[in-house]
Amino acid sequence: MKTQFLWILGATALGCSSPEPFQPAVRGLASPIRLQAGQTRFQPEDYFAGKTAEIDSVRWPEGVAAAATDSGWVVLTGQPRSSVSVARFYLDGVRYDLPVFRSARRSVELRVEGIRGREVYAFGTFNAWNRAQLPMVQEGDVWKAALELEPGKHEYRLMVDGQERTDPGASDSVSNGMGGYNSIFELKGDSEAFSPLVADQLGKNFVSLEPVNEGQKVIGFWENHEIEPRTTFENGKVVYNFPIPNAAFRMGRTHLRFYTGGEYVRGNDVLIPLERGQVITDATQLNRSDWPAAVLYFAFVDRFLNGRADNDKPVADPEIHPKANYQGGDIEGLRRKIDEGFFEELGINGIWISPLSRNPEGAYGLWDKGGVKSKFSGYHGYWPVSNTQPDPRLGTRDELLELVRLGHEKNLNLLIDYVANHVHEENPIYRQHPDWATPLHLPDGSLNTERWDEHRLTTWFDVFMPTLELRDPKIAGPMADTALVWVKDYGFDGFRHDATKHISEVYWRSLTRKIKDSLPDRDVFQIGETYGSPDLISSYLSTGMLDAQFDFNVYDAAVGAFSGQGPVGAGLKRLVEVETQSLVQYGSHNRMGYISGNQDRPRFITLASGDVLLSEDAKLAGWTREIPLPDDTAYARLAMLHAFNMAIPGIPVIYYGDEIGLHGAGDPDNRKMMKFSNLTAPEQRLREEVIRLVHLRRGSMALTYGTTEIGVLSGDVLYVRRSYFDQEAVVLINPNSNDVSIDPKLIPARLKARFGHLYTESGDYRIPAFSFDYLL
Repeated sequence: MKTQFLWILGATALGCSSPEPFQPAVRGLASPIRLQAGQTRFQPEDYFAGKTAEIDSVRWPEGVAAAATDSGWVVLTGQPRSSVSVARFYLDGVRYDLPVFRSARRSVELRVEGIRGREVYAFGTFNAWNRAQLPMVQEGDVWKAALELEPGKHEYRLMVDGQERTDPGASDSVSNGMGGYNSIFELKGDSEAFSPLVADQLGKNFVSLEPVNEGQKVIGFWENHEIEPRTTFENGKVVYNFPIPNAAFRMGRTHLRFYTGGEYVRGNDVLIPLERGQVITDATQLNRSDWPAAVLYFAFVDRFLNGRADNDKPVADPEIHPKANYQGGDIEGLRRKIDEGFFEELGINGIWISPLSRNPEGAYGLWDKGGVKSKFSGYHGYWPVSNTQPDPRLGTRDELLELVRLGHEKNLNLLIDYVANHVHEENPIYRQHPDWATPLHLPDGSLNTERWDEHRLTTWFDVFMPTLELRDPKIAGPMADTALVWVKDYGFDGFRHDATKHISEVYWRSLTRKIKDSLPDRDVFQIGETYGSPDLISSYLSTGMLDAQFDFNVYDAAVGAFSGQGPVGAGLKRLVEVETQSLVQYGSHNRMGYISGNQDRPRFITLASGDVLLSEDAKLAGWTREIPLPDDTAYARLAMLHAFNMAIPGIPVIYYGDEIGLHGAGDPDNRKMMKFSNLTAPEQRLREEVIRLVHLRRGSMALTYGTTEIGVLSGDVLYVRRSYFDQEAVVLINPNSNDVSIDPKLIPARLKARFGHLYTESGDYRIPAFSFDYLL
């Protein structure tokens, strides 16, 4: 999407008296400033890249003090009087307003009883799962640790004399998706009654929100400028009417957004797209620059389609098992499926493409934990020996350019999977600059490999993959330049960034700044990969770093809810809790990725068949036994997962083959060659259901921009309701083995009239076993 020039006519509420066009100082919609409990470090360059010297004045919310540092950072202390407020900046006479969120953290004490040991550490979502960071103090029979937490449920484990275990006194626990369980610590939040924000009415030059409680704060923005509402009272509640600024009618795509909250508790937010000042109410007006309407497909290139046999070159090493070697998929195969309309038929408007950079010619690594022994080739693309050139086994530069050209012709966004954290030892970058790597050995002499949490910014993935010291700007800058090649020279629309949490913010800020400086007319989308707590995940999300990350926590909860490997009621309750936390943490209209699966997890359909258990090592299962085809129920369960992903805010992401139910255990068994023909009846039915779901999603403003309500109904049925002006969508998912009837009062009247034939004689609405309904 091309960056637009903003017109401000006359003396407007935005504070500019010039009738001349200018380029906004803030690119895109500014992310909220999230205050911490103590000090908050704010980087103005994240928002006003290259223009901080032009800042005339700043007004922080009452209660917040700011102190500038020599390094360009601003240290903020204190808290505003409301959970949502505004920071106001003036640049060259133009006003910019940034949302500010008050911290909800509070000091609490974690107490553990029934543990015998000399040394106990607590680790979990509150410290990025660092096993050696938080020692507990013993007082009698109780071990204690001081924490600062936001309200909600927090997962944790204990390290007792070097051995991991759960807390025997914890009131609850949850599967960690890796064969074990995490304990749960719950911190109750403040109770403040306020109404959710819902877009209600629209006029020629205004929008109204549904009435809210008196005293509930509501703030509105057009782009990055606060707009003042007009309020009226209706039945003891307040109606907020927000004018659409005149400037909006002279621009293409712009946005309104609204936030609400009380003194301590923040509510939901509302996002409304405009086209030349008119509210978009028809989803056909959306385009591929509207990321809330995106549906991505993850194409694992080597396992997708072999388009050219003449570039097939598996590594000639007998120690590599065939499933760990190149199998022939290539750029030409992917181009062919784009040209044939494969993605268009599915309804997909974006493709995440696995890494295409050149990988080593030899065999590396070793599986020797059971079953066969095998080394590996770099068929997956995550061992770069070149950071800018495509691997000849996947295709040529010209083929890559043609792929991108054709994708854009077909209105597809193309995201390249890029590896910045590490290189292969054969990479010229490492050979010419070995000092750019972090130490392979720790001070105690032990290997710094796979220390994912304790040394997450320095750990090597393996002894042949040096991790780069990207905390050093002198290294981060040149590495960011190599990433830039893929969007500048090849024309990709953005990145899926590998191993995000292992990379310093120095690199992310460097790359994002370079993108903004070198591509001023393009919006480049960046989504990261971080396994960890919501706090760790969100620490990389801001206007100056990444746009989104994958929400693996919601995926793990969805597996627990829909796979059948656990009580349905408890699984749904946990899914609602995790999704609700994500909406608070990342925003009600976040652009997080919600996956059906990926290359690191066993195939969901195999879990749903019970052929691989959540309590076992999925990789070992794939190496030691043949995983059977799924049963019919598993296909229905996978359809429910797709239905859930298409119902919630964010970007649904379909892992290749999950639209037909490819099966498999852990890596590499979950990376079978894609199947395009001779589908079985269950595979074909699932594919048709996924096509229907994708088109429902992309064709509904309620499902793409609507306010979200989510809960569990009596009988253990998941309920998702999305509302956007007079458009509504209700999604009901029944993972039970029996039919469930629900109260028809839960169905909005305007929808009830259209779906009356689905009611029982008693007037109940019945959801069949292992099924779902989309009511639009």
